[in-house]
Amino acid sequence: MRSPCDNLIETLKSFNSSLGDMRLKSAVYKSGTVKVSLISDVTVSESDVEFIKSSFEKELPGIKVEVETHKSIADADIAKRAIISYLQSNCFSVAHAIDDNSVSVITGGKKIKYEIVVLDNVAEYLNRTGVLSCIKSDLERQYSNFFEGEIRVSSKDEEKPVYEDLSVNEEDISDLKVRTVKMCDVQRFSDDEAYDTATYIADGEGILGKCYFAGTVIEKEARQSKKGNTYYRITLDDKSGKISGSYFTTDKAKLQKLEKLDVGSVVIVRGEMEVFNDRPSFLIKGFHFCEFPQGYVPARRPGKKPPEKYTVAFPTPCETTKQEDFFTVGSKLPERLMGKEYVVVDIETTGTDVTSDKITEIGAVRIKNGIIVESFQTLIDPEVALSKKITELTGITDEMLVGQPKIHEAYPDFIKFLGDSVFVAHNADFDYRFLKGAGKELGYYLENEYEDTLIISRKVLPFLPNHKLNTVCAHFNIEFRHHRALSDAFATAEAFIELNKLMK
Repeated sequence: MRSPCDNLIETLKSFNSSLGDMRLKSAVYKSGTVKVSLISDVTVSESDVEFIKSSFEKELPGIKVEVETHKSIADADIAKRAIISYLQSNCFSVAHAIDDNSVSVITGGKKIKYEIVVLDNVAEYLNRTGVLSCIKSDLERQYSNFFEGEIRVSSKDEEKPVYEDLSVNEEDISDLKVRTVKMCDVQRFSDDEAYDTATYIADGEGILGKCYFAGTVIEKEARQSKKGNTYYRITLDDKSGKISGSYFTTDKAKLQKLEKLDVGSVVIVRGEMEVFNDRPSFLIKGFHFCEFPQGYVPARRPGKKPPEKYTVAFPTPCETTKQEDFFTVGSKLPERLMGKEYVVVDIETTGTDVTSDKITEIGAVRIKNGIIVESFQTLIDPEVALSKKITELTGITDEMLVGQPKIHEAYPDFIKFLGDSVFVAHNADFDYRFLKGAGKELGYYLENEYEDTLIISRKVLPFLPNHKLNTVCAHFNIEFRHHRALSDAFATAEAFIELNKLMK
C-alpha cells in the first residue's frame, strides 16, 4: 500500500530527474520529528536532500523533518542473500528447508528475476502465505531494483543433492532432524507430562508449535500482565544459544513452586513456539529439574571450517604499557578467567536492521588467562553507501571502505581468530546476531558460547545511572573512544576483566 510519503516522492521525482529512482525506505515519527530514510539508484547531492526536506516540511507544517539518503542497488549475489535471509527470518515453519541452493537469480539492468525451488509441500506453504508479494515489498524498500519472483517445485532429481548432506527425509520436510540432547536425572517439578529430550536452542529458529528446550537458568524475572497477574520471564542457556520464554499461570501452588527455580538451576521445559507481532514468541507450559550429561559439549552444526591460514586480516600481538600496568594484579584475577580464552568483539554496521544492514568493521581482542594477548581488526566494504548519520557516528567514510575486503573475504579470517573461544560483547545480542546472520549466508555457523558485559554490569554495578559501555568504562577509569570497533573491543575487554573481579 502506497503512503502519502510515497506519493510525495513520486511528485518530487517528476520535477527533479537528478533524484533517480528514489523510494521511501522508512518514515518514523517521534517527538515532533519525522525521520525519513530514502534509497535511490544514484548518489543524491546535499542540495537535493535540502530540496526533499523543504518539500516534506511544506506538506507537514509544524513538524521537523530529517532526511537521510542511501545509494542502494542490488546485484545478483546481494539479491540472493536478501531473499534467502527473508525466507529464513519470516517463514518459520519451513525455514529449515531453505538454503543456498533454494534460490537462483538473474539480473537484467535494474530488474531482478528470481526463482525459489523447493519441495512440493514447502511450495504449497509459500504460495498460500503470499510470500512473493511480501518479498517484493520488502526488497523494493531496501534496494532500487524491481523484483519478480516465481516458486517452482523441485523434481526428484533436484531434491537429492540439495538435501542429502542435511540428512533430510525427502518425503516429509517436517521430519528434518535437529540436534537434540537427552537430559539426565530428570525430576518432575511443574508438569504432568514426562519428557527428557530437548532440541538445541540454536536449532529452534525454524520451529513452530510444540517444542522442548533445556538449559541453565541465567535470568528469572517476575512481571505483571495487563490484567495485573504475575507471570515469569525465564531465560535459558544450553551453550548452543539462549532463549527467553514466558510462563503464565494463576495456580498459586505452581507459583509457589516457581520460587524454587533459581538462577543456576538446570531445567527442561515444554512449550509452544508461536508468532506474535511478526516475531517468534516462546510460551513455557511446564518444566522439570534435570542435569546435562556428564562432559556435555554441544555438537557442532555441519558447516564450513575456518581456513588454515589468514588471507586478508591478520592478528596482532598486544604489547602495550597500559596493558602491563593493568595486569599487574596477578593473583587477584578471578579463577573463571584462568585457563580459558575469551574473544571480545565489537562491530560497526550501516544500521541496526540485521536483515538488511551490513557490517563495515570487525574489531576483536583475545583474553587468555586474564590477559589481553592479541587483537584483530578489519574494515569491510558493505557494497552500499553509508548514511551521513553513520559516518558521523563511527568516523567511517565511503572513501575508507574503497578497496577493503568484502564480507565473504573477511569473515573466514574472523572465524579463524574466534575459534572455540567464548564470544564476549557489550549488548552481545546485537553483535552476535549480525555476525551469525552474515556467517549463515556464507555457510558458517556461529555457535560459540557468549557472555554480555551489559548484563554482567547490571548485576554487579546496579548503582550506575545506566550501563552503557562508556558509563561502565568511566567507572573503571578505562580509556574509551567511541565508535570504532577495535577501540570499543579493547575497552569492553578491560571492562569484562574488571567486572569479573566483582562477580561472586
